[in-house]
Amino acid sequence: MIEASRKRPKRLWVAAIINILVALLSLALLAFLFTSARVPEALLPGATASAVAACTAGFLIVASVLALLGKPYGRYLMLAAAIVFYGILIVQNVGAIAGAQAGLGQSAAAKLAANTVRASLELLINLWALLSLKTRQYFGGAAVAP
Repeated sequence: MIEASRKRPKRLWVAAIINILVALLSLALLAFLFTSARVPEALLPGATASAVAACTAGFLIVASVLALLGKPYGRYLMLAAAIVFYGILIVQNVGAIAGAQAGLGQSAAAKLAANTVRASLELLINLWALLSLKTRQYFGGAAVAP
């Protein structure tokens, strides 16, 4: 009997690449905040917020790479990292929408709503990619029928 080779599902590639790029962008923007002379001191995040942002972005990158390498626990780590990373973004944006409507105006609220939708879509892509049958079979070692 010929065994089918296990290929990474394309949906796993898509979700992992999105995660890695978004997390790298997050780390780059955090570095810019602290190294640029153009950013006022009042806009800099605190030490705790910076550490949480850096750790969640780093966790998302590491977990996505582990999932791409096919580690059995990589799928669950990537799912947990995506829920934490994108969940924090969604909660922050939803919380800021109320403040933006009160103080910053309608355009800021629209931008925050767009960010909320984007983060929600990225989380949904992760859920779809990591909980699908093909991905479960890939991590479980079962051959996927063509």
